[in-house]
Amino acid sequence: MGTVYRREMGAYFRSPVAYSIMAVFMLMTGLFFWINNLLYASTDFSGALSMTSTYLTFMMPILTMKLLSDERRSGTEVLLRTSPMPMWKTVVGKYFAALTLYALMVGLTLIYPVIMTFISQDGVPVAKTFGGYVAFLLLGGTYLAISLFVSSFTESQVVAAVSGIVVLLILYYMQSIGATVGGVFGGILQWLSPLKRYSDFSLGGFNFASLFFYISFSALMVYLSVLNVERRRWQ
Repeated sequence: MGTVYRREMGAYFRSPVAYSIMAVFMLMTGLFFWINNLLYASTDFSGALSMTSTYLTFMMPILTMKLLSDERRSGTEVLLRTSPMPMWKTVVGKYFAALTLYALMVGLTLIYPVIMTFISQDGVPVAKTFGGYVAFLLLGGTYLAISLFVSSFTESQVVAAVSGIVVLLILYYMQSIGATVGGVFGGILQWLSPLKRYSDFSLGGFNFASLFFYISFSALMVYLSVLNVERRRWQ
């Protein structure tokens, strides 16, 4: 698994994808920091993170679009399926590589709360800021796992990216759809919405049920990705 992880991390930084995504991400968080914190003199950076979370539906599929689809296109998936390494280690290694890159991107934004500590006399609300970062990492990790699963169905990076964006957009609006539909079905849709639990952390609280949901949902998506790749071994 470590070999796969290092290979994927190297592949990210040998291509312009990682640098482009990081640049766009920092540009967006910087813009929302300027609007939400500097213009309105707010010390709560979790608001800027919440505004940025909307655009994770577009960025996360781009980070994962080549992880499994490119293996099918290049034919190296056959080698992976016949290698002594269990397939789950390969898929998990790829997921952790994408998750590490995402964590690095999020880590770069810590400069904004640091700036606020110098320019604000009231200080930064530690609980809300920390909760906002936890929520942002968990939501992004879940989106990555979903996008990885979508990537396992195709050999085209473009199809993987577009399909991932469509699926994440559906999940993004699932809470609103569930509220509109109402009833038991609407309640189920809202319960399945990853975005519904975002505010549990971003408001400064800590909900173990939401934490379990994010981790278990991500693990389920990675597991289904493994099953989908394993399924082709027997076809």
